Amino acid sequence: MNLFTKMRKYLYILTIGVVLMVGCTITDNTVETSSETRVNTFTFYEDTANLGLTQVTYKVEHTGDTGRIYCKDSLAFGTRLDSVVPYVTYKATPAMAKFYLPDTIITSLGTDTLDFTEQPIYLYVLSSDMEHERWYRIDIAVHQADPDLFVWKKLADQIFAPQNCDIKAFYIGELMYLYVNNGFQTQLYRSVNGYFWQLMEAPMGLPVPCSVRDILQYHDTLYYVDGDKLYTTTDQVNWSMTDYSGKPYSLVNMLVVFDDKPWCIVQERASEKLRLGILYEDDIHLVAPIHGLDNNVLPDNFPISDFAALPFESSSERPRAMIVGGRTLDGTPVNTRWNLEYEMSAGYRIVDFSIEQPSFNSLTGVSVIQYDKRLYMFGGIDNDLTYRSNILCSDDEGMNWYVPDTAHNRLPNDYRSRQKQTVVVDDDNNIYIIGGQTNTQTYSDVYRGYLNSMKW
Repeated sequence: MNLFTKMRKYLYILTIGVVLMVGCTITDNTVETSSETRVNTFTFYEDTANLGLTQVTYKVEHTGDTGRIYCKDSLAFGTRLDSVVPYVTYKATPAMAKFYLPDTIITSLGTDTLDFTEQPIYLYVLSSDMEHERWYRIDIAVHQADPDLFVWKKLADQIFAPQNCDIKAFYIGELMYLYVNNGFQTQLYRSVNGYFWQLMEAPMGLPVPCSVRDILQYHDTLYYVDGDKLYTTTDQVNWSMTDYSGKPYSLVNMLVVFDDKPWCIVQERASEKLRLGILYEDDIHLVAPIHGLDNNVLPDNFPISDFAALPFESSSERPRAMIVGGRTLDGTPVNTRWNLEYEMSAGYRIVDFSIEQPSFNSLTGVSVIQYDKRLYMFGGIDNDLTYRSNILCSDDEGMNWYVPDTAHNRLPNDYRSRQKQTVVVDDDNNIYIIGGQTNTQTYSDVYRGYLNSMKW
């Protein structure tokens, strides 16, 4: 005897002579009944101590004389189902409705407090004409993982032979590419998942040595500056060179992709002043005016190396970029956080957030990403030669930074503090931290992390 047959047997242990008036309409002394058994809507009464109950949509489906009730998205992590009050509406008022729980049967009166902890639960509906019935299976899911928890895992111990190496990773066409330069040669690795890395054909056309950390990605094109020479590639392997030595401005370094253009730092040959430029049509185009700069000249504390640059879109949907830390032209480390943005009415504007909110000391070798509408900073070394071990987070687009709750976001215990790691985010919202170095050690390991809620 199946479950439905057993349940039906229980239902008919009723007093035949009982006349059920529920669901009947009396007109002119005539009782009108209905054959309808369908549930119209299902939800729970609001519980101030359990608000997640009313913040999802509950779906009702019908197939023949059976049906299914479920939540389209799981209830929030921590939602309690041990004491809930279902609220059900029907196409027509039934003669009877009963909830079948694993250990009890409860006639539905609309105010029943039930325990939905163990599922599935069944709802039996009997039409008011006492001739039709329908069974609904009820499945209410609760997220079993904390949505605010970051899950970190070590994927690989060693990609390349650990020696004093400069590294930079890029996510291009659903693959990660990793450039490694040890001062004598440049190697290129490729991976689809962070676990396994394939050594590819050695890049051709790059100078040796090569500070690969300064490579900039613009769509599928990579840019690298060395002296007055600009190196570019669209296939990651074959690099072509353009000589800018005859221009009035010398190339210093690539800076950031901003407003859908590759920006660079240039130096005026005659005055040696630093300015911002854009590379397109095989030429350097100065950016002017830039509000916040005197005569469009970069100040002495603007970094030209060892900085982190992040383009992103602000909450007001304006193009923005952050340039964090780094070293100036004379090699001095800085704690600046330059905010570059574009306003339709005012044009380009740049300001140093660290003047008003000095959240940390001078930093070099940090990595910054945008993830879940927040900015995250990894690694780096300060002017006391202390390697930063904590992740830093900013909720206000780089103005203020803080250490996130370590109960929710903490790197694994075997992760070692470092600088010059490379950090990328793939299309599946995975964060990859790759390699890095200290003054005594080079790392070539890989850690992957993600926020639970970004996977739902």
